[in-house]
Amino acid sequence: MGVPVGTNVPDDDIYNTKFLDLCKGLNLDKNAASRAWETYLAVKENYSLDGDPSHWLACAIYVACRNVTEHTVGDSETLIEGNLVSLTRLLRLCNISLIHFIGKSKKWADMINMPPELRRKIDKLEKNFAVSMVIFKKFQPIFGAMFNISKDEQTKTRCSKKQKVTCSASKLFEFCWTLFIVAKSEFPDLSENLVNSYHLLLACCDYVYTNILIADLRDLLNKSFGGLPHDFESTSYVSPSKPVCVIDYLCQQYDGITTDAKVIKEYFWKTNLKKLIEKKVLKGDPDLNLLLDVVNFDFNYKAINKRYEQYVLSVGEFDERIFLSENANIEIGASNECTTEDLAKEMKNQKNNLFNPQTPLTGRNHLKPKIDLSDESTPVKNASEMVFKVQSILADCSPYPSDKLITLLKSCSTTLKSEIEDLINMLGSKFCSQYSQVDHNSALHNDFAEKRLIMAKIWFYKLFENIIAKEAKNPKYDIKNLICHTIFHETLFACCLEMVIFACNSQRAFPWVLNALQIHPYHFYKVIEVIVRVEDKLPRDMIKHLNRVEEQVLDSLSWQSESPLWDLINRNNKLIPHYDDIALVSVGGGAQVSHLNHKIENNRFAHKDSPVSDRFISPAPGQPNIKMGKQVTVNENRQYFSVASRSNGVSLPTVTGPLKKIGTLGLFFRKFYNLASVRMQDLCYQLSINDEDLMRKIWTCFEHVIIEHTDMMRDRHLDQILMCTIYIICRVVNLNLSFQAIMKCYRTQPQSASHIYRSVLITPRNPSQENDGAQRDTEQRIDLIKFYNTIFVQIVRDNALKYSTNSNNDNLTLSPLPATKTQLQSPTTRRVNDRLPIFIRKLEAQASPIKSPIRPLSYCINQSPKKDLENINMITMRAITKKRNISDGHHDGPITKQKTPSPPVITKRLQGLLEERMEHNTDK
Repeated sequence: MGVPVGTNVPDDDIYNTKFLDLCKGLNLDKNAASRAWETYLAVKENYSLDGDPSHWLACAIYVACRNVTEHTVGDSETLIEGNLVSLTRLLRLCNISLIHFIGKSKKWADMINMPPELRRKIDKLEKNFAVSMVIFKKFQPIFGAMFNISKDEQTKTRCSKKQKVTCSASKLFEFCWTLFIVAKSEFPDLSENLVNSYHLLLACCDYVYTNILIADLRDLLNKSFGGLPHDFESTSYVSPSKPVCVIDYLCQQYDGITTDAKVIKEYFWKTNLKKLIEKKVLKGDPDLNLLLDVVNFDFNYKAINKRYEQYVLSVGEFDERIFLSENANIEIGASNECTTEDLAKEMKNQKNNLFNPQTPLTGRNHLKPKIDLSDESTPVKNASEMVFKVQSILADCSPYPSDKLITLLKSCSTTLKSEIEDLINMLGSKFCSQYSQVDHNSALHNDFAEKRLIMAKIWFYKLFENIIAKEAKNPKYDIKNLICHTIFHETLFACCLEMVIFACNSQRAFPWVLNALQIHPYHFYKVIEVIVRVEDKLPRDMIKHLNRVEEQVLDSLSWQSESPLWDLINRNNKLIPHYDDIALVSVGGGAQVSHLNHKIENNRFAHKDSPVSDRFISPAPGQPNIKMGKQVTVNENRQYFSVASRSNGVSLPTVTGPLKKIGTLGLFFRKFYNLASVRMQDLCYQLSINDEDLMRKIWTCFEHVIIEHTDMMRDRHLDQILMCTIYIICRVVNLNLSFQAIMKCYRTQPQSASHIYRSVLITPRNPSQENDGAQRDTEQRIDLIKFYNTIFVQIVRDNALKYSTNSNNDNLTLSPLPATKTQLQSPTTRRVNDRLPIFIRKLEAQASPIKSPIRPLSYCINQSPKKDLENINMITMRAITKKRNISDGHHDGPITKQKTPSPPVITKRLQGLLEERMEHNTDK
């Protein structure tokens, strides 16, 4: 979107010269064509569509076709989702690459306020494409290692449909890839899962290799392949009559997980192949062999391509045979210098990389130092290593309570062990049932569901025992408070399932597990930090994932209309605490601080000295004390175990002292405020808002919105309120800052998403109508700027004007800024990049951020000579060049001349800071 580039073509000319030709070339039906054209005109009326109109027409046609699902004639179970329109043909007619189309379609989704279901289809298209691209990159070296492609590499000729196809190396390459993508298409659960798709590829290569041996096509085999029979080179060699398995060798050499690969082969690959042979789609014997026999190869080669073409038309997906095309780079959208083997790098350069997501802004203190293995890491290897790390964590543990844990449970109640086991089994049954309902091949997913469930049970009992053991070390804690609360067990088990699913690279993204187990996200945040602190061997990526999950719960999921948070707020008389009332660390603000901090916890010892059970059962500030001796059922704390009747009459102690134990509501808002503060201060830094007084005004106004107008958050997102607050305060203090500038900086944050500022709910939904589908369909959404003008400013204006520079309010009190980790450790110094020791600090700061015997290079703006900055730039450039040389390997021959690399982000940021300072000094 934006200002149109080029000429403004009339709608009639577009319709007659482009749209009609597209409809004719795609054989599009009238209904879909009219829907696409009407949508295009409506969008063009409200937005400026830049670039080639055909590209936007491609988006309109794609959505119009994907929005229709029909049954095939005579088959009520087979659905046609793509309206029999080939996406690959649509892109070719519109002259747009796949990567470019995915980017356009996301903008189109925002402009037409696309329903979530269609958005998920576009996301799935992108995910499938990313997975297939990585898999194809892995397929090429594996195929080259197994088969001899040197002989007919130069003789690739395209056969006509009537010409008989012989089993050459090039045709075998095409057949193997097509056979793989046909098998993958039969199991939608595998399409977005990188690890499972890769194991399916290994099963395909293993199968093709076995058929080559049985057919005695030894000329097609690479004699240096390590998986060949030991007597392959001998004169007495006889081709085997039964299949030969090389899965173990392939997994060992190419980063596979042997057990998972064999499960895929047995339950997915063989099952699908048997079905194809029984339906006579392919020719082979009952033992699933002879597919590559001289008699059968021609038929099977053509049949498998026909089968895949039918699939592509029926679902509207992109044709994955595009990787076999000579024009693959152009059609996919890779750069001209990029070869087919390097296509994965094209996706890696995109901001929202699907295999290496950014680190969240919060929780970074839990991360261990990063080990740079960029020269060896691949998405498949990283995903496999995650499973290996989880297996090592769970080694020597069992999916049932240990003797030590059983003893602890019996000390509380004789029936507690069986009740907890019954609860976990019930949750496990829910998980397996939902896991197997993803698609029509549910029976084939039971094995995977059971494996994931066993790993989760092992992890649950391991964590449960460690948490209880840690609690029991403090004599002041009564472990019954924690053991006897079902919500603790539910969330702990759900988190174990979430970690296992993430480790296995499943497509079931958060909060799928919570929906499957019917647990609301609000309860989930309570257990995340506990797990991260107890399980010290968690991989970096797992901790990052849990950080992202916690942020999702805090910034939006807990604010949904049906959230228990609203009931808890109502029970607390709608009293929302200020941050300094619940802060861990004294945030001090001098005389201007409205809430003195002498009553709150002011050191980290107080945090460590509070039991985990406080997260689940302690009262919130202002609430009456809750006696937990009898069975209690409330929206926040579901306690199903009657402790008093099962613990020899021993009732649980009454929890007192709301000022010392803030309760679950206080804990939630402590984490919520911390998240809001980190994001706000990051935005302020990027917007060059360095005045602490202005930042405190923004924070005070934000607190006012949350405390006095809490309903503003209902069914909305924290980032929406933050951006509006920053803008309104900048307006009242006469700071020239546009809303577009705020949104531009927001897009650099790791959690940013376009729908946050393009789709804001106008009025909160009525909780009583939450499950009414019609209510959801009729809800009205607008973009963030319209929301600010129509709703936010009307409610917040009077309070915001108090902070105006023209205001005479001498008694104005400002809330202190929350003390983030960055503020505590380095208030004047900021590191530009984690990889290089380059810092930016204020001129008046005297202390160096690093202690080194070597004199550091420095550049003082408007004081140091130009060569000092050039020396710093040379170091950053040299570091990048060295990294590229390592990954490229050593070359004995002459080094080819390379293009001068573009300035890295570090240099750009330093240069940008220099230009801003120079402009500032010039104005003076």
